[in-house]
Amino acid sequence: MDPYPPSNELGATLGRIRGLVLTQETAQHAVDLLAQVAQETMPNASGAGVSLIHEAQRTSVGATDALVRTADDLQYDLGEGPCLTAWATRSPVMIEDTTTDQRFSRWSGAAAEAGVRSCFSVPLLRGRDSLGAMKVYSTVPGAFDEADRARLTSLSVAASALLGHVQTSETSTRISSELRESLRSRDLVGIAKGILMQREGLTEAEALAALTARARSTGIPFGQLTADIVNGHGASGRRGAP
Repeated sequence: MDPYPPSNELGATLGRIRGLVLTQETAQHAVDLLAQVAQETMPNASGAGVSLIHEAQRTSVGATDALVRTADDLQYDLGEGPCLTAWATRSPVMIEDTTTDQRFSRWSGAAAEAGVRSCFSVPLLRGRDSLGAMKVYSTVPGAFDEADRARLTSLSVAASALLGHVQTSETSTRISSELRESLRSRDLVGIAKGILMQREGLTEAEALAALTARARSTGIPFGQLTADIVNGHGASGRRGAP
């Protein structure tokens, strides 16, 4: 018997998710709800998200806020991080403190700069397939205990069933659209880094840190900030300035 069974709240929200499968709601609404449920059932979570991952295509199709999108975008751009590892290894990944965990040194440093201090990510498994990862982030270290980990693992089972359904239904075109947008955003990050490296004399790591710091200080979503820089808005600011 599971020593950490889902709470009544989690059981109720799982019922809502099963309802989505029965009514075939849009893919985007489904994954947004999954991210919201993950955050609501983790008292110390600052944000939560759902990532669909397929080889070189990675996208956060469900995210509760800009902090989650920034932390995820950093993983996709750097090619390392807890969600990518959970997906690839089919095993949960816990980061107690991004300032001391060295498994993903580049991502951890940038994530800490963005305000993320701890993370728990679980793979989304359906049969032999690993569909992606579900994760919660917190702005404080050591935020997630064993009960939190058990709840997110239970929720990931329902998420996997839902997303497996979504990917084989008519709404899969919505997922494809999200994937294309994710790849476009990834390209914009690379271009924005190049602009800062050239204009401000930064290394690649410094440029990424500067982008992260600017997004945090201005409150502008990471994707929008990079697009603005590429389009010529705000690219001429001083080093470290918003």
